[in-house]
Amino acid sequence: MTWRIHSFSRASGRGTVVSPHLGPWDFGPAENPFDTRDFEVGERVLVELDGPKHAYVVRAVVAERQRQPEGTECEAFAELNRAQPPDVRVEESSEATLRLWLGDCCEACGDWWTVRFTNPSGAELDEDTDLDSPLLRYASDGEVAESGLSVLDGRRAYCIVTGHGSGRDGPRVFFTAERVEVEHHAHDPAAWSR
Repeated sequence: MTWRIHSFSRASGRGTVVSPHLGPWDFGPAENPFDTRDFEVGERVLVELDGPKHAYVVRAVVAERQRQPEGTECEAFAELNRAQPPDVRVEESSEATLRLWLGDCCEACGDWWTVRFTNPSGAELDEDTDLDSPLLRYASDGEVAESGLSVLDGRRAYCIVTGHGSGRDGPRVFFTAERVEVEHHAHDPAAWSR
């Protein structure tokens, strides 16, 4: 069931949540386990309820998509991140190229993207690495320092946030690369019906 923020006060940390069938129901700081202070009206959230069927109470409200550090948005990933593809495959991982496939299941199921990082360093990925529900972005200065990455001239530090969109993010993968290219492949239903 989809839950959304119905109202929210940044000053008090209190608000209400609503779903198509239930609510609005109140929540406050005690039900906001990650102390999110910038909920927006209409934002999708995960809600934990407790109690008997006709007397539910809100126990937790968590942003569906966790906030990311300021200054880490990469314009090359904007369209891809908005589409929120759930599946990722590592197609190539070598000294010269890290190439990822992102989409929903396969090319027959919808649009997909290929993301190619040139001369990656520090990316220890293979076909068994779980990168599903990703958010791709730059790594913040703090993340670079914390992960021990060395960012040489002409390179950028990148971050793949895994498990994004299900409340608390999963592990983050950090690496550097000289360049990134993103290619969008539009789904063509006619090509798959032959």
